[in-house]
Amino acid sequence: MTTIKNELIGTWTLLSYIEIPTNGADSTFPMGKSPVGTIMYGADGHMSVQISNPARLKFSSNDRYVASEEEAEANVKGFIAFSGSYHIDNRNAILKYHISNSSFPNWEGGIQERKIDFEGDILYLKSVEPILSGGFYVNSYMTWRRIEKEELISRRERFLEIAASKLNSASLEDVD
Repeated sequence: MTTIKNELIGTWTLLSYIEIPTNGADSTFPMGKSPVGTIMYGADGHMSVQISNPARLKFSSNDRYVASEEEAEANVKGFIAFSGSYHIDNRNAILKYHISNSSFPNWEGGIQERKIDFEGDILYLKSVEPILSGGFYVNSYMTWRRIEKEELISRRERFLEIAASKLNSASLEDVD
């Protein structure tokens, strides 16, 4: 029997991030409609996630400590990252993050839970409890796609190309 952890281990790229307010208001895209993100789950029970809005302002300076108020605000609102350990409740398909480090310091030392589901190489994460976002309580929905499989397919294709090339070279040498 495959456990959720075995399915989860690896690196995933973000496809979508939507927040639905609990008050019935329209859904929002806190990192834009085309967010960029990576989440990694290690076999050792540790994880890391980074999500950004690709439209956030770039700093006018190349010094990350020198930003205008507008640049700083856009980057605080347009980026979230955290890391820590994770545990899985296989029976209820709940993933628990024990956050040790976060770009939002209020999350450090806390626990967040996500309902987890898979569909092939697609991972769905939904907040179990609403979170405060932009002044409203929301449920977050994220969709991720596994990225290692693409790399393995690409490596396999490259290996087959090299092997075929070597076979061609060997057969041409036999003709000489």
